[in-house]
Amino acid sequence: MNRLSIALFALTMALTSSRALAAIPVKTLPNGLRTVIIEDHASPVVSLQIWVRCGGVNEAGPTSGVSHFLEHMIFKGTDKISANEISKIVESNGGSINAATGGETTHYYIDMPSNKWEQAFDVLSQSVLRPAFPPAEFEKERKVILEEIKRRNDDPQSDLWDGFLESLYTQTPYRQRVIGSVDTITAMTRDRMVQQHRLYYVPNNMVVVVAGDIKKKEVEKKIKQVFGSLPKGVLPAAPNLIEPPAENNAVREIKRSAKQAYLALGFVGPSLKDPDQVAFDVLATTLGGGQSSRLYQVFREQKRQVWSISANFISHAGSGAFGIFAECPPEKVRALPNDIYFLLNDIEFNGFKVEELARAKAQMRSSWLYSQETYHGQASQWGFYTALGAPEVVSNYLKKLDAVSLDQLSKLLTQYTLGRTLTGVMVLPSDGQGR
Repeated sequence: MNRLSIALFALTMALTSSRALAAIPVKTLPNGLRTVIIEDHASPVVSLQIWVRCGGVNEAGPTSGVSHFLEHMIFKGTDKISANEISKIVESNGGSINAATGGETTHYYIDMPSNKWEQAFDVLSQSVLRPAFPPAEFEKERKVILEEIKRRNDDPQSDLWDGFLESLYTQTPYRQRVIGSVDTITAMTRDRMVQQHRLYYVPNNMVVVVAGDIKKKEVEKKIKQVFGSLPKGVLPAAPNLIEPPAENNAVREIKRSAKQAYLALGFVGPSLKDPDQVAFDVLATTLGGGQSSRLYQVFREQKRQVWSISANFISHAGSGAFGIFAECPPEKVRALPNDIYFLLNDIEFNGFKVEELARAKAQMRSSWLYSQETYHGQASQWGFYTALGAPEVVSNYLKKLDAVSLDQLSKLLTQYTLGRTLTGVMVLPSDGQGR
């Protein structure tokens, strides 16, 4: 079978998988727990995931970083099983275990051979629901996180990302650093972490996803046994996540030790349930997705102003973030914000070319389909969008992608940028270059 045949076969399988996924319902138990079960016997593996709608936006002041710290502690043992036993059970059966914290969610997973799914489910669920938070491990992880913060503070691109969010979001907690700060992590107490777990790790704030070589009815029964009797929690008031348009946009400068300059520039976009959500993904890909994109062709190939440049739309339950990111010689960075703004104005009035839109859609379709090739990928998509209250995105994404038009992209730029300067941050070498 040649490479083209292999690619077409893979795409066909992904399309088949996509159609199957679209029919999978999200079910809700009486206590509010949402579940997604994907039964597929193509490979003898399973991905077990638990998503919690809790992250950086659910913190303020002294609690900054507590969700990420909590994530570090989940697999450090329960009242019945130690951290070493958790690792041994997973690794001795050829599985993998991990977790991640974002601005709005924290999720935990075990990927495992399917004949051990029930044992893995017990380990995962008990770790998430009944962590012991051992004091000795708490202090060890405090040191680990402080070291992570130190390494992060040494990275100019971390400054760029943090500065971009702080510039873009002035009134909503999307501006907060998920990892916390040296001060908040140093002052963090175990009691504060226990409180965070008690408030947010409740069934009506969680999603359980099981995807792979399992029998759906058996998994449903197991989930009800473990989660069904848990009481519904009283969640704290949800934070405001809708950012108003900035009145005084500016591009802030950060000086630090660096050999080159970095720029992050953008504007606040729509929320996850907005009808234009997918169109914004298309806008970002058409504008800055790959070497054939408009940004790359103009600023890298034609003007030689940058070494790299791209655009992304970051989806949130609240106001999303549309960002353009560039890396360039220090002496060329100051002219970029205006040049990029004029490029957006040109596209606003003259539009993209038909072939630009077609290329972007092809890129996005392939990326979306290939992300569903693994059970882990399928579970992650359903977990993320369901946790944020928009599971329909998984079912409707490709349909909405196909419907995006050239006219719609131009109108979006008019709606979100007309008469407004872009906001953001540039990171410059501290030795005075770039003046």
